[in-house]
Amino acid sequence: MSGDVRVLALTPSRDEAIKPSELIQITGHQTLTLNARRAITILWHNAHQQGIREGKDYSIELAELRTDGHKGSEMIEEAIVSLMQTILTVRLSGGRTRRVQFLGGNDMDDPDRSAGVLTYSFDKRLVEMLRDSSIWGKIALPVLMAFSSKYAVSLYENASQWSNLSRKVFQEITLEEFRQMLGVEEGKYPAFGALNKHVLKPAADEINALAPFNITLAPLKTGRRVTHIRVGWWRKSEEELKAAWAEAQRPKVGRRARILGKVQHLAPGSSISSSLRKERLSRNSSPNASLLDEE
Repeated sequence: MSGDVRVLALTPSRDEAIKPSELIQITGHQTLTLNARRAITILWHNAHQQGIREGKDYSIELAELRTDGHKGSEMIEEAIVSLMQTILTVRLSGGRTRRVQFLGGNDMDDPDRSAGVLTYSFDKRLVEMLRDSSIWGKIALPVLMAFSSKYAVSLYENASQWSNLSRKVFQEITLEEFRQMLGVEEGKYPAFGALNKHVLKPAADEINALAPFNITLAPLKTGRRVTHIRVGWWRKSEEELKAAWAEAQRPKVGRRARILGKVQHLAPGSSISSSLRKERLSRNSSPNASLLDEE
């Protein structure tokens, strides 16, 4: 979503983060775990609620970052350290790039305490950059916390920027850019079939089961090689929204089996906007190809 309104002028709701595109469209997050990727959004959302200012410290209860009892405490510490060590590369206007640490200095209470608190800060260059941000995605925190795939988190947050666009129903991205967008580690799953099986299918299935919109991922070929991915999206029906919300509230145990039990591997068709149905690329691409069907 975009316009003349600045992100920092908006007031986020308790369970929905308004995340600037600069924090969504990042690179350098390939080594970040599922918990660390979620923590970026949670820490940003918490700070946004408290008011973003340069040099300000923010505080958050560790329970808001914890996902799994005692083990969750260990994961919080690992996520915090990795966010301090990871350099995020952000694209700025005019072709410039900026490299920042997402998380600056911080203090953490004993993570095993039920009422423990993390006090943290942001790099001043990050705050300066976000001050004029006017493009964002709305991230439903219950959905974010329900994902079990780190790639689903990255795909969901990027798609959240597009899903409310009224005049656009798909986005075409080079395969290499798509890998970077999802934060796939360099050299991992170099063959498209393996990437599809281990990254794209699971991520798309989780989003279609949990998010307020559906997506399709279609491979586009130049010659015999897949060179681009077309991401299509459309909003869920009221019935689908209720089912997705109900699934997000269920335990993660058994979720993959539930998803596989009801998922329909759709290529862009009757459920998607007619403009996406009719839109075809002139490259040599399989007419009914979908990542959800192709190995």
